[in-house]
Amino acid sequence: MNKLRKTSEKRKHPRFPVGLTLELHAPGQLVSRGRGKIVDLSVGGMSFETNAELEESTSLYLRINVPLEIRGDVRHIRQTGHIHRYGVRFHKMGAVTADKSKPAHFIAAQFRKV
Repeated sequence: MNKLRKTSEKRKHPRFPVGLTLELHAPGQLVSRGRGKIVDLSVGGMSFETNAELEESTSLYLRINVPLEIRGDVRHIRQTGHIHRYGVRFHKMGAVTADKSKPAHFIAAQFRKV
């Protein structure tokens, strides 16, 4: 067992700090598009901050300034002032091709439980 991992930690994969800007799309929400900043990232999820208001279990499409597209669900929410911090569980990740078409195979399909 990883000695650095807290005993109360529920995540399967460790999270690493990141500072990337992202664009988000949440179909069916009042404000369906927005921007935010990724706080931390792991194989199975991440947290990000934004001033957009989302509900728990909202399905999201996230894009960062690298050729990667992510699909996931909001799992928890924390608010400080008018900044919202969302925890997201990933469903699918994949590279975005030059013509913006969806990839044939998602990276997430290659992740295996250890």
